[in-house]
Amino acid sequence: MADSEPAALARLRAADEALRAQREDRHRADALLEMVATFVEDHGRCSLSWSTPSDS
Repeated sequence: MADSEPAALARLRAADEALRAQREDRHRADALLEMVATFVEDHGRCSLSWSTPSDS
């Protein structure tokens, strides 16, 4: 996820909740859930790298 704004994470959480509630086409919903999880994980890594001072 390119931006680190809080609204982006909120949108990902909303997508996650909607996909978990999806009863039809579970195969596709599960694939999208994996993608959302990857974005959230990347967001966490980016947030940590922005919040810690650089050693250089």
